Amino acid sequence: MTKFYFYKTALYFFLILLFLANSVRADYPATSIGVIDINLILTESKAAVDAAKQIENIAKEIEEEIKNEDQNMLNLQNELIESQAIVAPDVFEEKRLDYEKKLQNYNETRQQKLVSIDNLIAKSRNSVLDALKPILEDISNEKEITILLEKGTVLLNAEGMDITEEVLKILNKELPTIEVEID
Repeated sequence: MTKFYFYKTALYFFLILLFLANSVRADYPATSIGVIDINLILTESKAAVDAAKQIENIAKEIEEEIKNEDQNMLNLQNELIESQAIVAPDVFEEKRLDYEKKLQNYNETRQQKLVSIDNLIAKSRNSVLDALKPILEDISNEKEITILLEKGTVLLNAEGMDITEEVLKILNKELPTIEVEID
């Protein structure tokens, strides 16, 4: 009787383990990996190239404005220095305080203009990335890709895994330009 009881208990134990193993196992889809070079897309796509040209032109305009304002502030400084010997000390102090306020305002404005260039770059990059998401989803669904990796993080991959050129062609058709404007 003990042998029978032992075999019966072992059989129950085995069945319970088998049931638990099957219930714990998750149903994962077959894994297929794709690779994309985001940096290439952000530098070589038509929209990115167009945005870079627009930003470069805006940056040149801002640079020219800053250069002119630099010269104006330098002229104001020279006038202040020259007036020191001519005007009364209290008048000079008033002019100096006025110059310092103008200089502070100028430095804030200058900084805002420089930051606006960085914001333009970030906005144009985000526009390309936003347009890229549905393209990546479509290609991933079409090719049944379950994992998409950035090429910079992959050491080695097969030719067929890289979908960058295909994505770039579609992106160039769907988003040939981006309108870049300063807020």
